[in-house]
Amino acid sequence: MKLLFLIILLALTLNAKIFVDMYDREVEITDNNKIVCLGPGTLRLITYMQLEKKLIGIEKKELRFSPNSAYSLVLDKKFIKSLPIVGQGGPGKMPNLETLISLKPDVIFTSILSPKQVTLIQEKTKTPVIALSYGSNYGRKNNKEDKIEAVKKSMLLIAQIMDKQNRADELITFMNKQKEALKKITIDDKAIYVGGVAYKGLHGITSTESDYPAFKLLNIKNPILQNHIGHAFVNKETLLSFNPEIIFLDLVSRKIILEEIEKNKAIYKHIQAFKNSNIYWLYPSNFYNTNIENIYINSWLIASHFGKDIDIKKVKERVYKKFLGKDINTNVQ
Repeated sequence: MKLLFLIILLALTLNAKIFVDMYDREVEITDNNKIVCLGPGTLRLITYMQLEKKLIGIEKKELRFSPNSAYSLVLDKKFIKSLPIVGQGGPGKMPNLETLISLKPDVIFTSILSPKQVTLIQEKTKTPVIALSYGSNYGRKNNKEDKIEAVKKSMLLIAQIMDKQNRADELITFMNKQKEALKKITIDDKAIYVGGVAYKGLHGITSTESDYPAFKLLNIKNPILQNHIGHAFVNKETLLSFNPEIIFLDLVSRKIILEEIEKNKAIYKHIQAFKNSNIYWLYPSNFYNTNIENIYINSWLIASHFGKDIDIKKVKERVYKKFLGKDINTNVQ
């Protein structure tokens, strides 16, 4: 019996591989058939990589199936709802360790949990835990890391662990081609602002982001924010002083934004963009972390509002099919 145990242990050891996660932790993984996703954005990346059928547990927050997160609409609802709940979910929220121990996953993927939390979960569950990243302010030590590049690295890491290199190559090639195509577009030099950006919740017009990804792909700066990295709130006086000619608003915060506009008409009526009706809605950027597919759709949508001849319906269909396998019936007005 002892000899048999040693043979099994040796076989497992020989089969084990070492991977370096996005916190630069070395993690030894033996198998990859059963997985769990913890934290904002983790299941999104697993869905992009077409691995959701390997899930054996789910966070409660992932049961919303909201158009604000397009990936949730392509999930098999019956299957997802049948999975055991491993925790409430949310930024920095710890899972139910007892449930994870009972489920015995082969790998736990995480996002936005701290290095200490990741290490604690691994020690308590005796399960390999892999930290993924969405870049700046989204679970990476280097705050200046580009969001899209961090996501590419995370997908490549998932691919190595889960034997999905072809899928990662397909997505990254598409993302690179999108970047090159958008780089060729010239946008008029105007005072532009993006508001209503969600960050750990929904917010109004004064919620914005430096290096807003859809702007960055078009080489547009968010000039209201200088010497600032990541998400920020600006006050109404600053926005009034900046006086943007064009304002883009995130659809995810539509209800809050419309209420805010109604409440502060006396202020907003003095801003050029409101005076000239140059207010445009964008697809939700962040909802339980960043909708990467919407970054590209929003870039093309922004370009179309600068007079570029772009068929947004075709763009949306192409992008959603590449990331999610099918078009999603979501629209902005």
